[in-house]
Amino acid sequence: MKGVVGLGVIAGVLCAAPWAWAEAVPLTPGEYQVTAVTESSSGEAGKPDTHTRCVKEEHLVNPDAVFNYYALNGFKPNPANKVMNVSMHGGTVSYEIEGLYAITRVEGTVSNTGFSVVRKATPKGDKALSVTMKVDGKRMGDCATK
Repeated sequence: MKGVVGLGVIAGVLCAAPWAWAEAVPLTPGEYQVTAVTESSSGEAGKPDTHTRCVKEEHLVNPDAVFNYYALNGFKPNPANKVMNVSMHGGTVSYEIEGLYAITRVEGTVSNTGFSVVRKATPKGDKALSVTMKVDGKRMGDCATK
């Protein structure tokens, strides 16, 4: 149980980043099927979790609004976190998020219809677990209008 609670705390850190980006994510807005798999440094792995989400034009100004699986649940970035070393070019994306308890490195690939990134949170404490989340997204078509 202790590992599950720790995994939840680090998973929250994996998703916490403020909006501080200079260039837009080169995705075409639309409905995306997004799958995430989380694994801790102890070997504990979650099952793949898949949902669809509407990626809108306004999401594309913030890579973490796109490459963050918890954005599906209405997650809001922590404004106290520092976003560093943002790079998006040649079909690749990378950046770091420094939070109070961990540093998260995000790296992957992006095209106009899909993406695949790995988010690795490395804790600042000695005994905490590292957590890695692989997030993949594929455009399925236009967003449903409501």
